[in-house]
Amino acid sequence: MIPPPFKRLFPVLVAVCLTLTTRAWADDPPAEPAISEPVSTPTPVADTEKIDNMSPQLEAIDIPTADILDPMTFSTSFRFYNEGGLTSRFIVGPLKYVNLGVSFDAQHFIGSGDPHMIRPSIFFKVKPYDGSDYLPALALGYDNQGMLWQNDTDRFLHRERGFYLVGSHAIFVPNFDVHAGMNIFDFDEDAAVYGFFGTTFKITPNFALLMEYDNIRNGRDNRFNVGGRFWVTQNFNIDLAARNIPHGEDRGGERIVRLNYVGRFPI
Repeated sequence: MIPPPFKRLFPVLVAVCLTLTTRAWADDPPAEPAISEPVSTPTPVADTEKIDNMSPQLEAIDIPTADILDPMTFSTSFRFYNEGGLTSRFIVGPLKYVNLGVSFDAQHFIGSGDPHMIRPSIFFKVKPYDGSDYLPALALGYDNQGMLWQNDTDRFLHRERGFYLVGSHAIFVPNFDVHAGMNIFDFDEDAAVYGFFGTTFKITPNFALLMEYDNIRNGRDNRFNVGGRFWVTQNFNIDLAARNIPHGEDRGGERIVRLNYVGRFPI
């Protein structure tokens, strides 16, 4: 029972309460719909280290470098030289920092001469030190593949490398690598230690300039070689080089072409 004094005020109070309630509902902010966060797809990162390892520069033109094949990879090369000769080489990386290989040399393989094989040669290289910012990488090896076999003397005009020690390090600018070392190929009474020095400068991702000074001991017999290396694909490159500049054919001056391929065993 509502007392008489409040009967007239009751409708007004109800109206005020409804107005305030409606205003409160209107002031509440509307619930925002849930927005799902976009799922980011990771951007693939180019494995540049793998690319570099798949295409190492095991040698400049004639001189070795401290580069080495990765485990379970292999390298094949075909070197076309003077008078239709062909030297083929196969190298494998059976273990980390260890390379083994064999090469076969055939004279007059191309052309009209009488083709014949020279003795097979073996190749071995081990890399005991990877190098640092200040010290070069080091490699020890043995290679008894010479160049330009002479039938009258029963030996190569340019003797085999034999046992060698080589260091490699980048200097001044990226991809400008300097290689220097020494070698000995004979241990008889005329045994002598020879030196060699060279550079490989990868000017662009697909081209490297090659220069070297080899067989350093007697000034007359020192050899200066220059060439270029062109990458056709990541694993295949072609070398064009001139050897023993500026001497003629009688002292082993020649132009060569070499095809190089690096691959991985499917294991």
